[in-house]
Amino acid sequence: MQQRQGGFTLVELMVAMAIGTVIILGAGQLFLTTFQTFQTVDKVSRKQETLIFAVSTLTEAGRKGKIGDYAIISDERSSESGTRHYCVLQNEDKSQPIVDLAQVDEETACPTLSEASGDGVSHTVTLPIGDCREGVDATCDQITFTISERNKAISPEEPTS
Repeated sequence: MQQRQGGFTLVELMVAMAIGTVIILGAGQLFLTTFQTFQTVDKVSRKQETLIFAVSTLTEAGRKGKIGDYAIISDERSSESGTRHYCVLQNEDKSQPIVDLAQVDEETACPTLSEASGDGVSHTVTLPIGDCREGVDATCDQITFTISERNKAISPEEPTS
């Protein structure tokens, strides 16, 4: 009587390896997609954080009539990889940078912070947010909003006779 050895045939092993490879590739693709999504969410949350801080700072100053204390200045930074230019929100009164708003190609690319409207009460503020360099696969957003000075917007009522 001949005894048969137990085990897997070569075809069974090849099929199992092919199935395992497909599963591993799928898991790797899932990992890469999750990592890219995390990076995108991180960039968006950093931009949102910067925007919220800048808007709340400017809104508070603008409502008090102190929007002129702030400006967007160009800041040049040198490193081993080259020179970079940033648009920085700065408190001009204290000569103190508040927050980096955007990275730009040249120092002349930073916009004016605000323009007074014709009513003498409000200011239109424009903030560049993100990576605003030409030829870079990044997002640059321009956020524009209006701030009204409280003291000028609310005038005491005149008594009527």
